[in-house]
Amino acid sequence: MRRRTYLAGAGALVAPALAGCGGDSSSSTTTTTPLPPDTVRCDLVDYAFRPGTDDALVIDAGTTVRFVWRTSGHNVVPEEQPAESTWEGEPELLPRGHTYEYEFTVPGTYHIVCEPHVNLGMVGDIVVTESGGATTTDG
Repeated sequence: MRRRTYLAGAGALVAPALAGCGGDSSSSTTTTTPLPPDTVRCDLVDYAFRPGTDDALVIDAGTTVRFVWRTSGHNVVPEEQPAESTWEGEPELLPRGHTYEYEFTVPGTYHIVCEPHVNLGMVGDIVVTESGGATTTDG
């Protein structure tokens, strides 16, 4: 019984020390609200789309992407997209905390940029596949 008491006490001491470790340093709060079905998240943080900049965001047609501004002064503008798509993105520069959702229904590759930060590498790709072909659906 002593061992359990010790481990429980040690856990209570370690948890506050680890609070905030491994999280996004640009935000003081982390949202743990689950996303609706067929919705993935893409964060606009610092000078990147996460996912999207380092690795393409691959989703099925009919999936909604929730863009979340984790830092201020960004926009989402499609620089290239399938000919059948009329998506205009979210061209206004917006503050931290803003969210924008769009359901991608036209398969193909969407190359997106943040216009004020394109020269800093804030570009990304969203690949929309026919239903059942996505390999990355977390955001």
